[in-house]
Amino acid sequence: MEGEGTRIPGSSLENPIFVVERIVWLIESGQSVEETEIRRAGELLGTPVKRVEALRARYSDVFSRFIEKRCSETGSEYRVCIYSWNRKRAFKAFPASLYATGTIIMFRGDEPLEVMCNPLPKALDYPVAAEHIPGSTIPYYVSERIDGWQVNAYYDKILGRWIFSTKYVLHNMYFSRGVLNIDRYGEISNPIVSLADEIASRENLYARLGGLEGWSFIFVLLGPEPAITSPPYPIAPDPKEYKLYLVAARRSDGVLVTGTEAGERIGWSLTPPERIAKTLEDLYSEIRGSIATRSLIAWLKNDRGDPVILEIPSQYYYDAMMVKHLRDAKSASILCSEDLCEEISKLVPEDLGERVKAIGRIYRDLVEALEHGLLDEKAFSAIADTINEIRGERVITVREILDEALSRNYRRLARKILALALEDKSLASSEVMDIIARIGSIAMPSTTSDRSLKSVEG
Repeated sequence: MEGEGTRIPGSSLENPIFVVERIVWLIESGQSVEETEIRRAGELLGTPVKRVEALRARYSDVFSRFIEKRCSETGSEYRVCIYSWNRKRAFKAFPASLYATGTIIMFRGDEPLEVMCNPLPKALDYPVAAEHIPGSTIPYYVSERIDGWQVNAYYDKILGRWIFSTKYVLHNMYFSRGVLNIDRYGEISNPIVSLADEIASRENLYARLGGLEGWSFIFVLLGPEPAITSPPYPIAPDPKEYKLYLVAARRSDGVLVTGTEAGERIGWSLTPPERIAKTLEDLYSEIRGSIATRSLIAWLKNDRGDPVILEIPSQYYYDAMMVKHLRDAKSASILCSEDLCEEISKLVPEDLGERVKAIGRIYRDLVEALEHGLLDEKAFSAIADTINEIRGERVITVREILDEALSRNYRRLARKILALALEDKSLASSEVMDIIARIGSIAMPSTTSDRSLKSVEG
């Protein structure tokens, strides 16, 4: 575990965070660094600079506001740090930020010695990246995203064993009420890492990784509830309900390989389902209406270094999972406004499915009443009063409703009315039926209330 002296890594496959840390350490330790390396570090941090003072300022800004660096003492001369993007900040793409996905670096004192875990770079959102990448581009690899927790497996030289980390913390770190707790190095106290470790031990994964020290393996831990619904740390979980999907691996020479290729290497069959490679435009058309798959992950060839990785998202998956797992009435109303009521009603028990359909009927009644000019300012006032009473605060005014009506985007207005009224409401609550009845009695007072609730009450 010796350091690299004053050598500055030069490979295009070198981890950008490590390169920056190495250059800054050389500067701070009083060693001579050429202007080209100062400029290089600035570029990796997203801002080309020429002067040491400017680099120090940019480094301080990035690592205090955007990239979080969490370190653990190891009980020896070494300490280990993990880097992740600050979730309170909107993501900004620059070379170092792409690797704030669980990069782990071993230090001796303040000197960065080596990368212990060199993970998958962050996938860029396709609608944003589309400005720079032609929709006619065909990726060389496409798979479905597994909607779980990312865990990275790497060989820890200090512990002398393979171990997992998450994108955000080491094995001995966990959050409790928003506070980071750090236990003794080597003690697996993170609940997600503990689950991954138990599965890996049960499935003989560590033995499969023998001889591949220096590689980083990127897995996703999939549980009963998808990660998109932000479930809490698993408490006393049944490991049999969780699976480890191998999504990618980085070889010891820095080359990134797909989960399929890595799985063949170590004999691990659980990998994300592959999709036929098509143009990005076609893939987006294929996935955007899905309620079963969160997104597609597309790998694009790059002239040097890692492939460009894009995430092509579904437009409806989040709301579908909110309905399925959290019984969210607002999400049901949003999906009903997209003509998905029938499909969504099948994601929940039959009685709740009937409530989803009732929401769909009220939505259609609202649209019909708006299109036919059946609602006047008095009705709009009643709708606003009803929503504000339900919410316990003023969230909409009559003027806002009138302005929306004048724009003639009646579907959008109906969606907004129901979404505001059903905010934070559960399909399992009888309150949802009351809200449907109240909105319905205003939209179509002579027929809607009875018709929309008939099947629900029955």
